[in-house]
Amino acid sequence: NGPFNSPTHNTGNGAISANGEHFYYSVCEKNWKGKMICDLWVAEKAGTKWVNEKSLGLAVNDGFSSSMPTVGIETKRNKEIIYFVSDRPGGRGGLDIWYTIYNDKKDEYKAPKNAGSKLNTEGDELTPYFNLFEHKLYFSSTGYPGLGGLDIFSSRGDQRKWTTPKNIGYPINSSADDLYYISEKGNDSGYLVSNRKGGNQLMHETCCDDIYHFAILDYIHIALEGMIVE
Repeated sequence: NGPFNSPTHNTGNGAISANGEHFYYSVCEKNWKGKMICDLWVAEKAGTKWVNEKSLGLAVNDGFSSSMPTVGIETKRNKEIIYFVSDRPGGRGGLDIWYTIYNDKKDEYKAPKNAGSKLNTEGDELTPYFNLFEHKLYFSSTGYPGLGGLDIFSSRGDQRKWTTPKNIGYPINSSADDLYYISEKGNDSGYLVSNRKGGNQLMHETCCDDIYHFAILDYIHIALEGMIVE
């Protein structure tokens, strides 16, 4: 229930900041060439309502498509980092993951930077999700060896410094397309989108995307209680 939806645009890919105060989303429409172009927008929390919706500005929305935002935290200054997918020039090829940092003092977003060659490939990188607890970025890619189609990978880091992406493996990944990975609170379960066999079929067995829920059976919760002394 907010000011996001419009009868003239496609709206989606919502992501909420760690402090719960900002809601980021994509606003898309076709340009004069018939190509779908998405811009990134943000709204602010005011009590129980979302208000003051606005574009992230010309530095981010510069005529090239930008969509699928997820929100992380900068390690040095605790600034909001918005990772997103774009086809803008300066990437590795196809769709890449980029990021912009929110300057809360000036209430503006810095010019985007490419997340670097550790993450991005000559293929497509899609649907990033930043897990604040693990400080990991989960994303789908066609550019790394996998089980087939789009596979989900994870990498720890931020901005342009990342560990080598790791395929999170079967049964999360399949021979079909797997994307939109997100974990629930506690990190022992979550959701993804897939067109794997066994879903709801309209035309053929891998025609369509479905939402799946997963649980990590060997996830270990450790609770500590104690006192720190000098």
